[in-house]
Amino acid sequence: MTSEAPRSSPAPVSLPDDDDLLREILLRLPPLPSSLPRASLVCKRWRRLLSDTRFLRRFRAHHKTPPQLGFFNQRFSRPFFVPTLSAPDRIPSARFTLPQPDAESWTFLGCRHGFAAFLDVDRWEAIVWEPVTGSQFHIDFPQEVKSDDNHFIFNGAVLSSASINGNDNVQSDYDFTHFRFVLLFNNGEENLAYARLYESESGKWGDMSWVTIPYRPYLFDPGVLVRNTVCWHLRCGDILEFNLGTESLAIIQKPGGTNFLNHSSIRVLRTKDRELGLAIVSKLSIHLWGRKANTNGVVGWVLHKTIQVDKLLPLKPLKKTWITRILGFDEDSNEIFLLAAHDIFMIQLESMEFKKLVVDSSIIEYYPYRSFYAAVGGGDEGSGMLNIT
Repeated sequence: MTSEAPRSSPAPVSLPDDDDLLREILLRLPPLPSSLPRASLVCKRWRRLLSDTRFLRRFRAHHKTPPQLGFFNQRFSRPFFVPTLSAPDRIPSARFTLPQPDAESWTFLGCRHGFAAFLDVDRWEAIVWEPVTGSQFHIDFPQEVKSDDNHFIFNGAVLSSASINGNDNVQSDYDFTHFRFVLLFNNGEENLAYARLYESESGKWGDMSWVTIPYRPYLFDPGVLVRNTVCWHLRCGDILEFNLGTESLAIIQKPGGTNFLNHSSIRVLRTKDRELGLAIVSKLSIHLWGRKANTNGVVGWVLHKTIQVDKLLPLKPLKKTWITRILGFDEDSNEIFLLAAHDIFMIQLESMEFKKLVVDSSIIEYYPYRSFYAAVGGGDEGSGMLNIT
Protein backbone atom coordinates (compact mmCIF):
# COMPACT_ATOMS: atom_id res chain seq x y z
CA MET A 1 0.00 0.00 0.00
CA THR A 2 1.50 3.30 -1.02
CA SER A 3 1.05 6.28 1.26
CA GLU A 4 -0.51 9.40 -0.17
CA ALA A 5 1.73 12.42 -0.28
CA PRO A 6 0.66 15.13 2.21
CA ARG A 7 -1.26 17.95 0.66
CA SER A 8 0.43 21.30 0.69
CA SER A 9 -1.28 24.17 2.44
CA PRO A 10 -2.88 26.73 0.16
CA ALA A 11 -0.80 29.79 -0.48
CA PRO A 12 -1.81 32.74 1.69
CA VAL A 13 -4.04 35.24 0.01
CA SER A 14 -2.08 38.35 -0.81
CA LEU A 15 -3.38 41.77 0.15
CA PRO A 16 -4.88 43.75 -2.71
CA ASP A 17 -2.48 46.03 -4.53
CA ASP A 18 -5.19 48.49 -5.47
CA ASP A 19 -5.48 51.28 -2.87
CA ASP A 20 -9.13 51.93 -3.74
CA LEU A 21 -10.06 48.31 -3.03
CA LEU A 22 -8.08 48.33 0.21
CA ARG A 23 -9.83 51.52 1.31
CA GLU A 24 -13.20 49.83 0.76
CA ILE A 25 -12.10 46.99 3.01
CA LEU A 26 -10.73 49.27 5.74
CA LEU A 27 -13.85 51.39 5.55
CA ARG A 28 -15.81 48.47 7.00
CA LEU A 29 -13.77 48.14 10.17
CA PRO A 30 -15.97 48.67 13.25
CA PRO A 31 -15.99 52.31 14.48
CA LEU A 32 -14.48 51.40 17.85
CA PRO A 33 -11.50 53.26 19.36
CA SER A 34 -9.01 50.43 18.79
CA SER A 35 -9.96 49.50 15.19
CA LEU A 36 -8.01 52.03 13.13
CA PRO A 37 -4.92 52.23 15.38
CA ARG A 38 -4.52 48.46 15.29
CA ALA A 39 -4.96 48.34 11.53
CA SER A 40 -2.45 51.18 11.11
CA LEU A 41 0.25 48.99 12.71
CA VAL A 42 0.07 46.42 9.90
CA CYS A 43 2.37 48.34 7.58
CA LYS A 44 3.29 51.85 6.43
CA ARG A 45 0.87 51.60 3.52
CA TRP A 46 -2.10 50.93 5.79
CA ARG A 47 -0.99 53.72 8.10
CA ARG A 48 -0.84 56.13 5.16
CA LEU A 49 -4.34 55.22 3.97
CA LEU A 50 -5.88 55.32 7.45
CA SER A 51 -4.36 58.71 8.24
CA ASP A 52 -5.72 60.38 5.12
CA THR A 53 -8.37 62.96 6.03
CA ARG A 54 -10.52 62.02 3.03
CA PHE A 55 -10.63 58.41 4.18
CA LEU A 56 -11.48 59.45 7.74
CA ARG A 57 -14.38 61.57 6.48
CA ARG A 58 -15.64 58.58 4.48
CA PHE A 59 -15.20 56.36 7.55
CA ARG A 60 -17.44 58.63 9.62
CA ALA A 61 -19.99 58.91 6.82
CA HIS A 62 -20.09 55.13 6.35
CA HIS A 63 -20.75 54.41 10.03
CA LYS A 64 -22.97 57.46 10.59
CA THR A 65 -23.35 57.16 14.37
CA PRO A 66 -20.21 56.91 16.53
CA PRO A 67 -20.03 54.56 19.52
CA GLN A 68 -21.03 55.57 23.00
CA LEU A 69 -17.64 55.92 24.69
CA GLY A 70 -19.13 56.40 28.15
CA PHE A 71 -20.93 59.09 30.08
CA PHE A 72 -20.20 62.14 32.17
CA ASN A 73 -21.70 62.74 35.58
CA GLN A 74 -21.49 65.55 38.08
CA ARG A 75 -21.58 63.54 41.25
CA PHE A 76 -18.48 65.36 42.43
CA SER A 77 -17.86 69.09 42.16
CA ARG A 78 -16.56 68.70 38.60
CA PRO A 79 -17.74 66.49 35.71
CA PHE A 80 -16.24 63.01 35.75
CA PHE A 81 -16.04 60.63 32.78
CA VAL A 82 -17.03 56.99 33.25
CA PRO A 83 -16.08 54.68 30.34
CA THR A 84 -18.56 51.98 29.30
CA LEU A 85 -16.61 50.08 26.62
CA SER A 86 -14.47 47.05 27.41
CA ALA A 87 -10.74 46.75 26.67
CA PRO A 88 -9.09 47.43 24.24
CA ASP A 89 -11.68 50.11 23.41
CA ARG A 90 -12.08 51.42 26.94
CA ILE A 91 -11.13 55.11 27.23
CA PRO A 92 -9.36 55.96 30.51
CA SER A 93 -11.24 58.49 32.62
CA ALA A 94 -8.14 60.69 32.76
CA ARG A 95 -8.30 61.20 28.98
CA PHE A 96 -11.52 63.21 29.27
CA THR A 97 -10.66 65.28 32.33
CA LEU A 98 -11.31 69.00 32.17
CA PRO A 99 -8.02 70.91 32.23
CA GLN A 100 -9.75 73.92 33.82
CA PRO A 101 -8.57 74.40 37.43
CA ASP A 102 -11.78 76.15 38.58
CA ALA A 103 -14.27 73.92 36.74
CA GLU A 104 -15.97 73.14 40.07
CA SER A 105 -18.22 76.15 39.50
CA TRP A 106 -19.44 74.89 36.12
CA THR A 107 -22.90 73.44 35.62
CA PHE A 108 -23.08 70.55 33.14
CA LEU A 109 -25.77 70.88 30.45
CA GLY A 110 -25.23 67.75 28.35
CA CYS A 111 -23.41 66.26 25.35
CA ARG A 112 -24.19 66.08 21.64
CA HIS A 113 -22.30 65.60 18.34
CA GLY A 114 -18.98 65.19 20.17
CA PHE A 115 -19.40 68.38 22.25
CA ALA A 116 -20.11 68.92 25.94
CA ALA A 117 -21.63 72.15 27.28
CA PHE A 118 -21.43 73.96 30.63
CA LEU A 119 -22.58 77.17 32.28
CA ASP A 120 -20.33 79.36 34.41
CA VAL A 121 -22.63 81.96 35.95
CA ASP A 122 -19.76 83.42 38.00
CA ARG A 123 -18.10 84.57 34.78
CA TRP A 124 -21.35 85.11 32.82
CA GLU A 125 -20.36 82.68 30.10
CA ALA A 126 -21.10 79.34 28.51
CA ILE A 127 -18.35 76.82 27.77
CA VAL A 128 -18.37 74.35 24.90
CA TRP A 129 -15.78 71.59 25.28
CA GLU A 130 -14.67 68.92 22.82
CA PRO A 131 -13.20 66.12 24.99
CA VAL A 132 -11.43 64.24 22.16
CA THR A 133 -9.29 67.21 21.11
CA GLY A 134 -9.46 69.11 24.41
CA SER A 135 -10.63 72.31 22.68
CA GLN A 136 -12.66 74.80 24.72
CA PHE A 137 -14.81 77.68 23.49
CA HIS A 138 -15.94 80.37 25.94
CA ILE A 139 -19.07 82.34 25.01
CA ASP A 140 -20.04 85.53 26.80
CA PHE A 141 -23.70 85.68 27.81
CA PRO A 142 -25.86 88.19 25.86
CA GLN A 143 -25.60 91.76 27.13
CA GLU A 144 -29.20 91.92 28.39
CA VAL A 145 -28.53 88.92 30.65
CA LYS A 146 -25.36 90.39 32.16
CA SER A 147 -26.87 93.86 32.65
CA ASP A 148 -30.00 92.71 34.53
CA ASP A 149 -29.55 91.27 38.03
CA ASN A 150 -33.02 89.71 37.84
CA HIS A 151 -32.10 87.44 34.94
CA PHE A 152 -31.02 83.90 35.73
CA ILE A 153 -29.89 81.12 33.45
CA PHE A 154 -31.77 77.86 33.73
CA ASN A 155 -30.61 75.66 30.84
CA GLY A 156 -29.04 75.39 27.40
CA ALA A 157 -27.92 72.94 24.71
CA VAL A 158 -25.08 72.48 22.24
CA LEU A 159 -25.28 70.91 18.78
CA SER A 160 -23.31 70.76 15.56
CA SER A 161 -23.80 73.51 12.99
CA ALA A 162 -24.43 70.70 10.49
CA SER A 163 -27.74 69.84 12.20
CA ILE A 164 -29.96 72.06 10.09
CA ASN A 165 -33.06 71.54 7.98
CA GLY A 166 -34.35 68.82 10.29
CA ASN A 167 -31.17 66.73 10.17
CA ASP A 168 -30.70 65.78 13.81
CA ASN A 169 -28.37 62.87 12.99
CA VAL A 170 -25.14 64.48 11.81
CA GLN A 171 -22.61 62.38 13.67
CA SER A 172 -20.82 61.49 10.44
CA ASP A 173 -20.49 65.09 9.37
CA TYR A 174 -19.97 67.27 12.39
CA ASP A 175 -17.23 69.89 12.49
CA PHE A 176 -15.68 70.50 15.90
CA THR A 177 -15.01 74.15 15.12
CA HIS A 178 -18.60 74.97 14.14
CA PHE A 179 -21.42 74.58 16.61
CA ARG A 180 -24.60 76.24 17.82
CA PHE A 181 -25.55 76.91 21.42
CA VAL A 182 -29.05 77.59 22.78
CA LEU A 183 -29.30 79.60 26.01
CA LEU A 184 -32.49 79.61 28.12
CA PHE A 185 -33.04 82.29 30.74
CA ASN A 186 -35.72 84.07 32.79
CA ASN A 187 -36.09 87.53 34.31
CA GLY A 188 -36.92 86.13 37.74
CA GLU A 189 -40.25 87.91 38.06
CA GLU A 190 -42.63 86.75 35.33
CA ASN A 191 -43.62 83.34 34.01
CA LEU A 192 -41.63 83.88 30.84
CA ALA A 193 -38.91 81.79 29.25
CA TYR A 194 -36.42 83.52 26.95
CA ALA A 195 -34.00 81.98 24.45
CA ARG A 196 -31.19 83.08 22.19
CA LEU A 197 -29.12 81.09 19.70
CA TYR A 198 -25.35 81.51 19.36
CA GLU A 199 -23.60 80.63 16.06
CA SER A 200 -19.88 79.88 16.38
CA GLU A 201 -19.21 80.65 12.71
CA SER A 202 -20.41 84.25 13.07
CA GLY A 203 -19.56 84.60 16.77
CA LYS A 204 -22.91 86.33 17.34
CA TRP A 205 -26.15 85.78 19.23
CA GLY A 206 -29.42 85.68 17.31
CA ASP A 207 -32.62 87.52 18.17
CA MET A 208 -34.30 86.93 21.52
CA SER A 209 -37.51 84.89 21.62
CA TRP A 210 -39.88 84.33 24.53
CA VAL A 211 -42.98 82.40 25.55
CA THR A 212 -45.32 82.40 28.57
CA ILE A 213 -45.03 79.27 30.71
CA PRO A 214 -47.28 77.91 33.50
CA TYR A 215 -44.62 78.07 36.21
CA ARG A 216 -41.32 79.73 36.83
CA PRO A 217 -38.90 77.57 34.81
CA TYR A 218 -36.67 75.05 36.50
CA LEU A 219 -35.09 72.78 33.90
CA PHE A 220 -32.40 70.51 35.23
CA ASP A 221 -32.58 67.70 32.63
CA PRO A 222 -30.65 68.00 29.34
CA GLY A 223 -32.56 69.03 26.24
CA VAL A 224 -33.32 66.49 23.50
CA LEU A 225 -32.76 67.25 19.81
CA VAL A 226 -35.84 66.26 17.79
CA ARG A 227 -35.37 67.03 14.11
CA ASN A 228 -35.03 70.84 14.00
CA THR A 229 -36.04 71.55 17.61
CA VAL A 230 -34.55 71.19 21.08
CA CYS A 231 -37.05 70.16 23.77
CA TRP A 232 -37.03 70.26 27.58
CA HIS A 233 -39.78 69.18 29.97
CA LEU A 234 -41.09 71.74 32.44
CA ARG A 235 -41.93 71.08 36.06
CA CYS A 236 -45.64 70.93 35.23
CA GLY A 237 -45.09 68.20 32.62
CA ASP A 238 -45.48 70.42 29.56
CA ILE A 239 -42.58 70.65 27.08
CA LEU A 240 -40.62 73.77 26.16
CA GLU A 241 -39.59 73.65 22.50
CA PHE A 242 -37.01 75.82 20.72
CA ASN A 243 -37.17 75.79 16.91
CA LEU A 244 -33.67 76.11 15.46
CA GLY A 245 -34.93 77.31 12.08
CA THR A 246 -37.23 80.10 13.23
CA GLU A 247 -35.34 80.69 16.53
CA SER A 248 -38.66 80.71 18.40
CA LEU A 249 -40.01 79.17 21.61
CA ALA A 250 -43.29 77.28 22.01
CA ILE A 251 -45.09 75.16 24.59
CA ILE A 252 -46.27 71.61 23.85
CA GLN A 253 -48.88 70.47 26.34
CA LYS A 254 -48.45 67.19 28.20
CA PRO A 255 -50.64 64.16 27.38
CA GLY A 256 -54.21 64.75 28.47
CA GLY A 257 -55.43 63.00 31.61
CA THR A 258 -51.96 62.33 33.02
CA ASN A 259 -51.35 63.12 36.66
CA PHE A 260 -47.76 64.04 37.40
CA LEU A 261 -47.98 64.38 41.16
CA ASN A 262 -47.23 60.73 41.91
CA HIS A 263 -44.64 60.22 39.21
CA SER A 264 -41.05 59.94 40.33
CA SER A 265 -39.56 60.83 36.94
CA ILE A 266 -40.41 62.45 33.61
CA ARG A 267 -38.10 62.55 30.63
CA VAL A 268 -38.32 63.92 27.09
CA LEU A 269 -37.35 61.32 24.48
CA ARG A 270 -36.71 61.01 20.76
CA THR A 271 -38.60 58.02 19.35
CA LYS A 272 -37.29 55.46 16.85
CA ASP A 273 -39.10 57.48 14.15
CA ARG A 274 -37.14 60.56 15.31
CA GLU A 275 -40.28 62.20 16.67
CA LEU A 276 -40.94 63.75 20.08
CA GLY A 277 -41.58 61.28 22.88
CA LEU A 278 -42.11 61.35 26.62
CA ALA A 279 -41.39 58.80 29.37
CA ILE A 280 -43.43 59.00 32.56
CA VAL A 281 -42.30 56.81 35.47
CA SER A 282 -44.74 55.82 38.21
CA LYS A 283 -43.46 53.38 40.83
CA LEU A 284 -42.35 50.33 38.79
CA SER A 285 -44.04 51.29 35.51
CA ILE A 286 -42.68 53.37 32.62
CA HIS A 287 -45.26 54.82 30.22
CA LEU A 288 -43.83 55.74 26.81
CA TRP A 289 -45.75 58.39 24.86
CA GLY A 290 -45.19 59.72 21.36
CA ARG A 291 -46.57 62.49 19.16
CA LYS A 292 -48.51 61.32 16.11
CA ALA A 293 -50.90 62.82 13.55
CA ASN A 294 -54.41 61.36 13.36
CA THR A 295 -56.49 60.85 10.20
CA ASN A 296 -57.40 64.55 10.22
CA GLY A 297 -53.75 65.61 10.38
CA VAL A 298 -54.00 66.81 13.99
CA VAL A 299 -50.88 65.96 16.00
CA GLY A 300 -51.44 64.60 19.50
CA TRP A 301 -50.06 62.25 22.11
CA VAL A 302 -50.38 58.47 21.80
CA LEU A 303 -49.43 55.92 24.48
CA HIS A 304 -46.98 53.61 22.70
CA LYS A 305 -45.89 51.20 25.42
CA THR A 306 -45.96 50.45 29.14
CA ILE A 307 -42.92 48.76 30.67
CA GLN A 308 -43.23 46.84 33.93
CA VAL A 309 -39.78 47.34 35.39
CA ASP A 310 -40.06 44.52 37.95
CA LYS A 311 -40.89 42.03 35.18
CA LEU A 312 -38.13 43.20 32.84
CA LEU A 313 -35.18 43.63 35.19
CA PRO A 314 -33.58 41.35 37.81
CA LEU A 315 -34.35 43.57 40.77
CA LYS A 316 -33.48 43.05 44.38
CA PRO A 317 -36.36 42.26 46.79
CA LEU A 318 -38.82 45.13 46.75
CA LYS A 319 -38.71 47.75 49.47
CA LYS A 320 -41.16 50.59 49.86
CA THR A 321 -38.38 53.17 50.06
CA TRP A 322 -36.92 52.32 46.64
CA ILE A 323 -37.31 54.88 43.88
CA THR A 324 -37.46 54.22 40.14
CA ARG A 325 -36.07 57.16 38.20
CA ILE A 326 -34.65 57.91 34.76
CA LEU A 327 -31.15 59.36 35.15
CA GLY A 328 -30.24 59.90 31.50
CA PHE A 329 -31.17 59.37 27.86
CA ASP A 330 -29.09 58.63 24.77
CA GLU A 331 -31.03 60.18 21.89
CA ASP A 332 -28.95 58.37 19.24
CA SER A 333 -29.55 54.84 20.52
CA ASN A 334 -32.90 55.49 22.26
CA GLU A 335 -31.53 54.09 25.52
CA ILE A 336 -32.38 55.26 29.02
CA PHE A 337 -30.31 55.03 32.19
CA LEU A 338 -32.67 53.83 34.90
CA LEU A 339 -32.22 53.75 38.66
CA ALA A 340 -34.22 50.82 40.08
CA ALA A 341 -33.74 49.08 43.44
CA HIS A 342 -30.42 50.89 43.96
CA ASP A 343 -28.99 49.50 40.71
CA ILE A 344 -28.39 51.30 37.40
CA PHE A 345 -29.59 49.74 34.15
CA MET A 346 -29.22 50.87 30.54
CA ILE A 347 -32.38 49.88 28.60
CA GLN A 348 -32.95 50.04 24.84
CA LEU A 349 -36.57 51.14 24.50
CA GLU A 350 -37.40 49.22 21.29
CA SER A 351 -35.72 45.86 21.84
CA MET A 352 -36.03 46.00 25.67
CA GLU A 353 -32.46 44.71 25.88
CA PHE A 354 -30.78 45.90 29.05
CA LYS A 355 -27.38 46.01 30.69
CA LYS A 356 -26.63 46.43 34.35
CA LEU A 357 -23.94 49.03 34.93
CA VAL A 358 -21.38 48.53 37.67
CA VAL A 359 -21.35 52.13 38.86
CA ASP A 360 -22.18 54.12 41.96
CA SER A 361 -25.96 54.39 42.33
CA SER A 362 -25.58 57.78 44.05
CA ILE A 363 -24.95 59.42 40.65
CA ILE A 364 -27.92 61.70 39.97
CA GLU A 365 -27.53 62.34 36.22
CA TYR A 366 -25.95 60.54 33.26
CA TYR A 367 -24.77 62.48 30.20
CA PRO A 368 -23.99 59.90 27.46
CA TYR A 369 -21.02 60.86 25.28
CA ARG A 370 -20.49 59.64 21.70
CA SER A 371 -17.63 60.39 19.37
CA PHE A 372 -15.39 58.85 16.74
CA TYR A 373 -12.16 58.31 18.60
CA ALA A 374 -9.09 56.17 18.03
CA ALA A 375 -6.54 55.73 20.80
CA VAL A 376 -3.28 54.19 19.58
CA GLY A 377 -2.61 51.27 21.87
CA GLY A 378 -6.26 50.91 22.94
CA GLY A 379 -6.82 51.56 26.63
CA ASP A 380 -3.19 52.24 27.48
CA GLU A 381 -2.95 55.38 29.62
CA GLY A 382 0.17 56.53 27.84
CA SER A 383 -0.98 55.88 24.32
CA GLY A 384 -1.29 58.42 21.58
CA MET A 385 -4.22 59.05 19.27
CA LEU A 386 -5.04 58.56 15.61
CA ASN A 387 -7.23 61.60 15.09
CA ILE A 388 -10.50 60.78 13.30
CA THR A 389 -12.50 63.69 14.64
